[in-house]
Amino acid sequence: MKTLIGALQEHAAHVVNRFYEELGRLPKSRRILEMLSGAELAHLKSRQIQNLLALANLGLTAREHAEMAQRIGRIHAIVGLDKEELVRSRGILQELLYAEVGRTVSAQQLSLYTRRLTSDLAWQLKAYQDVQDSQQEALLRITRLVWEAGTYTNFIDQVIATLAAHGEVTACTIGRPDAEGIFHFEAGSGGKTEGGMLQVLVAHDQVISVRADHPQGQGAVARAWRSGKPERVVNYQTDPLVTAWREVAAREGVRSSVAIPLAAPGQPPLAVLSLYSAFPGGFVGPEQVAFVDLLQTLLGCAAMRIPIHDGMSAAVPVSVRQHWAALVRTGALQMHYQPLLNLSTGRAEKVEALARLRDGERLLVPDDFLSALSSDDLLALFTSGLDQALADRARWRAQGRDLDISINLPPAALNDIRYFEATRGALVTHGCPAARLTLEVLENEALSLIQGQRGILAKFRELGVLLAQDDLGAGHSGLTRLRELPFDWIKLDREMVKLSGGDALNTLRVIYQLTRLGHSLGRQVLAEGVDTLDLLHALAILGVDGAQGFGIAKPMEGARLLEWLDCTPDFVASVSAEADAGAGPGKESLLARLARFVIWEERMLMIAALPQASRDLLQALTREDGEGGGVPLAQSLAGFGNILPPGPRRDALHRQVVGALLAEGAGSEAWRNALRALMEAITGDA
Repeated sequence: MKTLIGALQEHAAHVVNRFYEELGRLPKSRRILEMLSGAELAHLKSRQIQNLLALANLGLTAREHAEMAQRIGRIHAIVGLDKEELVRSRGILQELLYAEVGRTVSAQQLSLYTRRLTSDLAWQLKAYQDVQDSQQEALLRITRLVWEAGTYTNFIDQVIATLAAHGEVTACTIGRPDAEGIFHFEAGSGGKTEGGMLQVLVAHDQVISVRADHPQGQGAVARAWRSGKPERVVNYQTDPLVTAWREVAAREGVRSSVAIPLAAPGQPPLAVLSLYSAFPGGFVGPEQVAFVDLLQTLLGCAAMRIPIHDGMSAAVPVSVRQHWAALVRTGALQMHYQPLLNLSTGRAEKVEALARLRDGERLLVPDDFLSALSSDDLLALFTSGLDQALADRARWRAQGRDLDISINLPPAALNDIRYFEATRGALVTHGCPAARLTLEVLENEALSLIQGQRGILAKFRELGVLLAQDDLGAGHSGLTRLRELPFDWIKLDREMVKLSGGDALNTLRVIYQLTRLGHSLGRQVLAEGVDTLDLLHALAILGVDGAQGFGIAKPMEGARLLEWLDCTPDFVASVSAEADAGAGPGKESLLARLARFVIWEERMLMIAALPQASRDLLQALTREDGEGGGVPLAQSLAGFGNILPPGPRRDALHRQVVGALLAEGAGSEAWRNALRALMEAITGDA
């Protein structure tokens, strides 16, 4: 082979130059070559010469040859040179080699070299298959993430981790713009320098804007945000739109990229994912375009699900995310407590523990930081928060206040057994009976009915803790879960009890029906977001078991909680008495009278649905008894009670409304007119 090596050393440069001239005549190969700068093309030719000489080396082992060929084949696959073009180009190369060196070497040497060239092609083709297999594996994993990931933060972290493991991707980042259009990177992986591509981008003095009229709004990320389509940088060394990032790209070993918007069909993007390649034209070949298109379709599905089931906060730069994650683990967590009022006793017997993060002079609430935490951060937050809450409970108990504790359990906990282990350990550590702890499970699409999650819920039930379905009504399948999952409490979402405009009556109707449904299923019902005493009284009338909200008390530090309990306002102690109509006829608030009307209406509609009962009640009410009041039992069933003050107007309205319902039916115009008159009387007396 020494003669062959000598011949190659003499003729290889000429062969390679001729080879690239011929490749320039092939459309697909020419497209790839045109992506390169002059320096890059010269470097490519130099590497080609080295490869030809390496194949003639007598010491080249089969393993070394396979590794070298697969490395080169992987590059060819990544830059989009299709297999047919690769095979065709190899034929051209062999013809040129035969023409230049075939006359000066023996047939045996040429035959051995030809076999190595054939093996080289076979190994390169295997590398193509490996790249395609890696693409499919990445797409399958992301498909699972789309339907399983609970929060935006967890989703992007897992997507980044999945794509960073894919061989075509040297680095990847994801982020969103703020209200001013300035783009913030939120997660990333890969790159050569310490800290990786993400940290380099974050530290760079050039901002990225998504605005078309901004000087830094012309790059791939900005174009993808505006167009809703993947946008590419074919070569950082030749693209004039990314001149400011050229040095960074070279330092990180990045030579091309594609920016992929996460957008539901017909909707603006949720975020932009960028994939970076170590080679020019890394995402423009047919296989790569198909991969990017499928990836965008999957990400579009996530863009439809995440805002609905997780909600979306503003973009959080990765540096801020990392800072908040550090706060969770460094003693900055402070638990505050909001009393939960028992409406049957008028006393606060339980408190909800709510996380706060002390960041210098600022006290961050969950709406600020929760969505920016990763899955491991959330576990650390739950573990530390539960430990702090149970320690506070033990101190209160030593001071004569034996309170139950309620704390939020993230939906991710039903996919992660570590939450159960943390709960069991904390109960033992602090000597807290399991039944004194309630775990509130957020109404979220991540809470499905699959067997594994049922199993974790069953473990919590076996442990003896109580379970509450939080924010009933905030999601889309709460009633199904209420029926099928083992909750002890349900918490009505604050939007469910929010009174606005003239909709108070319908709001109270919904609250009453959900309360009856909860009770019929053996659940207790608590209303969140109670902001007035009138609403508190109305909820007590409707049979709601508990309430919390600013109208009772705001969340407070543990030390202040004991002071609040010692100075509980008089209205709290009197709720039970007021609910028993202690205020007297006609003296209650409008909401209280509307609540009583809701109960009366439901009772009357049930009677009206039974024809014989309806006729019997109507006869009893019209039968003279004493001063014309009717049969006492009938009056008890159909009387107005505290809905209106006594007097001729109330008696007339009573006859009109009851008569219309029992004689004409709930669908009659007479019933609707009578109800309208009754509502005018109730609201007019407010």
